[in-house]
Amino acid sequence: MVDVPLLDDSLSDRMSDSAPDVGSVLVDGSAVDAARPDGFSPDGGGSSLCPADMVTFPGFCMDRYEAPNERGVAPLAMRTAKDGSDFCAARGKRLCTEAEWVRACQGAAGLPYPYGKTYQKGRCVDDKVWKSPNWTVLGTWPSAAAQAEAARLYQAEPSGQRRDCVAEDGVYDLTGNVAEWVIRSFPNANNYEHVMKGCYWAGCYGGSAPSCGFVNPAHPGTFRSYEAGFRCCKAR
Repeated sequence: MVDVPLLDDSLSDRMSDSAPDVGSVLVDGSAVDAARPDGFSPDGGGSSLCPADMVTFPGFCMDRYEAPNERGVAPLAMRTAKDGSDFCAARGKRLCTEAEWVRACQGAAGLPYPYGKTYQKGRCVDDKVWKSPNWTVLGTWPSAAAQAEAARLYQAEPSGQRRDCVAEDGVYDLTGNVAEWVIRSFPNANNYEHVMKGCYWAGCYGGSAPSCGFVNPAHPGTFRSYEAGFRCCKAR
């Protein structure tokens, strides 16, 4: 088996031990929550309605970072929507809905981008050079060859590394980095149960700007792709 720690199913059990020690910028989630170097309260609103690693919104809580929701740790990828649902459920959470994701991205002001009114390429992890995937090899997952191909394609950065890629309530990396599976809230051409939001490290499919409104509805939740990850939410 090829060692691909960013994609290995055992990642969540050993992530804290394998995270790099890179000082005050890239630290584990507990240290950041205690120190609050990003200036946000644990829930983004000054209350304690949600766990410290989540942000509080009207009616729901959202993970501050893409799964595994640890600052300075590379986000999970090569995941199906079911993988995300199972991961979140094991932590007393669930996949975010599309409506929740959009609210977190746009903020109360309804901004088109998580950081403002104008697109800024490279503010989030959306400026990598696209690499052509070998879908035949990826389709043999979890073979060693598929893991090696996924690792070759992977260009996400540790969560929270681009400190200005943050929405007004304190959620990081909503656009760029990995695409995020969510439960569909709004009609689209396919009306699959799940869609992907946020684009990924090489921008958006079709060349669109990575905005809060962009959605990829092309695949059912069983689809496994090298750039697909997720984050968790829960009701409050």
